[in-house]
Amino acid sequence: MAFYQKAPDIIIRNGTIVDGTGKLPYYADIAIIGDKIDYIGSLKGVSAPLEIDAHHKYVTPGFIDSHNESDYTIFGYPDCENAVRQGITTGVVGQCGELKYDVIERNADGTYDKSVAAKLLDKAEDMGFAMNTAWLCGHNGLRELAGVHTTYATEEQFRFMEEILREAMEAGFCGLSTGLEFAPGTLCKPEEVERLAQVVVDYDGNYSSHMRDEGYYFLEAVNEFLNVIRKTGLRGTVSHMNIKYDNGVPNDWLFKGMQMLKDAREIEHLNVYTDMLSTLSGPGGTTAVLPPWLYAEGWDKAREILADPVGREKVKGDMDRYWRFISAGQLDRILYMIPSYDEHIAKTPFKQLVEESGKEPIDVFLDVIMNAPTMASVGLMIGQMFKEQFQIDSVVTDPIYMWMTDTNVFPENGPMASSNSLNYMAMMYFFTRYVRDLGVISIQDAVKKVGSVPAHHFHLEGRGVLEVGNYADINVFDLYALKINASHDDPSHFSEGMDYVIINGKPIIAKGEFTGERNGRVLRHLPRK
Repeated sequence: MAFYQKAPDIIIRNGTIVDGTGKLPYYADIAIIGDKIDYIGSLKGVSAPLEIDAHHKYVTPGFIDSHNESDYTIFGYPDCENAVRQGITTGVVGQCGELKYDVIERNADGTYDKSVAAKLLDKAEDMGFAMNTAWLCGHNGLRELAGVHTTYATEEQFRFMEEILREAMEAGFCGLSTGLEFAPGTLCKPEEVERLAQVVVDYDGNYSSHMRDEGYYFLEAVNEFLNVIRKTGLRGTVSHMNIKYDNGVPNDWLFKGMQMLKDAREIEHLNVYTDMLSTLSGPGGTTAVLPPWLYAEGWDKAREILADPVGREKVKGDMDRYWRFISAGQLDRILYMIPSYDEHIAKTPFKQLVEESGKEPIDVFLDVIMNAPTMASVGLMIGQMFKEQFQIDSVVTDPIYMWMTDTNVFPENGPMASSNSLNYMAMMYFFTRYVRDLGVISIQDAVKKVGSVPAHHFHLEGRGVLEVGNYADINVFDLYALKINASHDDPSHFSEGMDYVIINGKPIIAKGEFTGERNGRVLRHLPRK
């Protein structure tokens, strides 16, 4: 007679359980009832409407993408198939200071009220997405809503930002994000961020920061981030902390920055991590390359300057920021420029754009930016951004790093398909390259980086660990069957190899096929009072 006496909805049998905590794998069955894991152990003699044979396969918690940019596109592509096919079941969105408020209807006078961020979660919930989402409230978005495009906000403007943030936290946002290398946040003083972060303290939230500098002032930027945590006690994440290859900055600065975070954890007992994507190439935006004075008087003025030969030369001489190898003339490292306003440019290799134009690469680069109708950043896809051993010694193996993708959700075909291959393979690359092919990190340590660590850090209760009572966000896969189909030259192809991806108790991927279910949830962060 079987010990387990209930009637589960799903049984996963004979799997190798990697529970997300870093413990060694073990063999067991899993019973799922509704949206929860109900039992882990032997289920011999028990049956269920859906039984999944996981013999010779890993059974893991669904992967938590600790830095996901899908709020840009998820309202246009709620199926999220490129993400769930990689085993991503939860994305922490609203990163780098962004706040996708433009999907909310404006007031009659063209303005937004203070509940705009809160309404964003309601809209997301009403639409329904395939994967779970946890939302950060972006500082740059707050500034835009309050009309702050200078260094200092008026007291009235600050209070409006504060009210939006408080409404957002009341509604269930999990914290505040900044993009201090991007406009308009790059213009602010640290005190503005620290004051806004105090609002998040009342809700036991997170602070995630794309720091003010990833180059000459990298270490100062790490300290600016840590000062926010020191003054507030918040949990904190340095977004995609990296030193780019041949970017005019000593490589050992990254390890100094990592040590600063480790010392903050071990000596000051601050709850801080960082995250980074897996690949040697990567995405970015162009506004961080441009000198802030260019757009200080608005985007229309910036376009005038770029159109004027004298103004353009001044810009060229003052672009020594962020992607510094661009100002150094290494534009051959750009694979694609990805402007939202021109699909042809976005899908044409930059090298081809240069050849077709007959112009210097830097002028093609600035032409694409100049033609943007708004200051919204033109995206970039960079080829060689990192060295592999550099990645292994930091991102892949060091416990201070969580794993993430920095990507959006996109379909495989049609006008929304992406020319950025990372959108289709960034999470899968961690497991195929570093776990399977190189063997530089164990499967249990890898799953921990996308399991219990981000779940605990962002207070995603009941996620990230295979444990009785937790939500049934579960992946079933053969590590050796995982396959990346996207490449830089032919980017828009889904990865494959996930046998099952279960989100909140329902298969989103079943026998390797997308089911069309949109069973993800908005994970509202509602701290205990």
